[in-house]
Amino acid sequence: WSMSESFPYADGQARQSTPPVPPDPPDREWPSVTRYARHLEAYYDAVNHAYDDWSSGIHRRLGARLIEIASPLPGERLLDVGCGTGLVTQMAADRVGTSGEVFGVDIAKRLLEVAKRRASPHVRFFQVPAEALVFSDCTFDVVTIGDSLPYLSDPRRALEEAHRVLRRGSRIAVSVLDRALSTPAQQVFHERLLALELRHPVVVPRPPGDRARFGEPEVLAHLLASAGFTDVVTTMMVTGGRAATAREWTELMMGAGPSSHALLSVLGPAVRDRFEAELTEQMRSLGDDEAFRYHHPFTFAAGIRP
Repeated sequence: WSMSESFPYADGQARQSTPPVPPDPPDREWPSVTRYARHLEAYYDAVNHAYDDWSSGIHRRLGARLIEIASPLPGERLLDVGCGTGLVTQMAADRVGTSGEVFGVDIAKRLLEVAKRRASPHVRFFQVPAEALVFSDCTFDVVTIGDSLPYLSDPRRALEEAHRVLRRGSRIAVSVLDRALSTPAQQVFHERLLALELRHPVVVPRPPGDRARFGEPEVLAHLLASAGFTDVVTTMMVTGGRAATAREWTELMMGAGPSSHALLSVLGPAVRDRFEAELTEQMRSLGDDEAFRYHHPFTFAAGIRP
């Protein structure tokens, strides 16, 4: 399989990356790595029971597509970075078979516990950060990073580590949410969420502003190229739906990411009712077609370790 060629998708062809567009420089000070890592671990520990089936199983579909792109072969050795509950890890194990090896790494202890309980015997997991992998140089045939790159303490360092542990001629496959394609309803929600944060003493560690652009195809391709990968190609998958009420919406959005969960999960009943009433009024202004409508647009990128 040649990474310089287009590979097939149900919703279109992969496209060769255009001239790279660097992300915007950070617009705020980056919080301490330790603090942000704890924030992430707390979020994933809280949602581990519902992670796989969140939003009609979007994570399962993302995992399946990522594995299609990575195309692990029987006998190969694969590393799944930010493996979470082990969805992609186990899919990879099914592909490489007993003659291959699969490893998963994550910082969230409870997610790893879920992954270990259901994994095949030849799958191994380690609680280590993506920025400091414990493996030797040139160890793996494939590295996957599924929907975790923007949440890492140092995404660029993590990609360099992935490059280091891959053998020459081997491949990487990455998926990232493209926030630029959010719906008007999602934009309204995040504006109301920011206003809520300003009114209440909830401290939410946030990464630099350029992380929001990581899912844009040109930006993601540039990130991989900057880490030393070649023949980078990208494609997209977009799914979505519509919530019936503000309560259904907030329940859904609590699983959408660490910041949303950190704010919504600590609201008392009265404050949450007031927030949802304000949100309902804002949604009505969008009209029946756009109110409470959401998208899950993901960019996939793949490249070769030369």
